[in-house]
Amino acid sequence: MTKAQIERMTETKTLILTRGQTFWHYSIVPFLLIAPILTTIDVFKFYATHTYNSTKPIDYIFGYFWILPALVFYLIQKHRLKFKTINVTIANNAFHQAVEKTAKELEWDIKQMTNEVVVAKSGFSWRSWGEQITILHDNDKILFNSICDPDNRPSVASFGMNKVNRVTFEKFLD
Repeated sequence: MTKAQIERMTETKTLILTRGQTFWHYSIVPFLLIAPILTTIDVFKFYATHTYNSTKPIDYIFGYFWILPALVFYLIQKHRLKFKTINVTIANNAFHQAVEKTAKELEWDIKQMTNEVVVAKSGFSWRSWGEQITILHDNDKILFNSICDPDNRPSVASFGMNKVNRVTFEKFLD
């Protein structure tokens, strides 16, 4: 993670993902839009080109209904990229100790660890397919984000593990 990315995430309080990670993070949205797209094609064929082979396109409302869940999931996934702010002033060595204790307890694999940023991954478990944990250490606050691992496979539910990651980390900040 570059210095510019860290600064941007600190300013916007939003996690930055790579293009591939963004695709997998939001993958539920285009999946839910398949039905409305196919419905639109059928409606176009029926009304504009008159090439629809059946009597009349099946209930439009059912096809377009899926726009609402797609919008809801888009907003949920966008919100999950926001960092949670932990207002605490902590020295670098205490910060590193809290990260290491949490990593040991929750079996995180630390991918990057500096005085400013920690990126860790949790593995597959009976509760989750894994999370990506990003922690930004600023002067008087810590920004914490835990999302379903965008490098693993598409997932929209962590079954409480994102909260467990944050609460456990906060416990070791004392």
